[in-house]
Amino acid sequence: MTEYHLKPGRLGKKIMDAYQKTEQAFTETFLEKDPGSPSGYSLKTGEAARQAVNACNKIESGVVGTYKKVESAFVDAFLEKMDGQSGPKADQYNT
Repeated sequence: MTEYHLKPGRLGKKIMDAYQKTEQAFTETFLEKDPGSPSGYSLKTGEAARQAVNACNKIESGVVGTYKKVESAFVDAFLEKMDGQSGPKADQYNT
């Protein structure tokens, strides 16, 4: 099947050139290459953004650490290890 596209004309070419210049300026100002990103770019971040990310990471680490402590306390208080696939150790209940 044949594909078609609209002929831009002189005005269309000027608009497309202006758009490409604007896009290039935006890319150079606000984006950096990032091979891990689906688009190949990521936003440039300044010092304030780095500080915000570091603060979020500290908060996240604190929350995760607290959750792990609560989880471990719950497991220690309410759960027991199984003896293989058969269930709790039988000797504990037969005494």
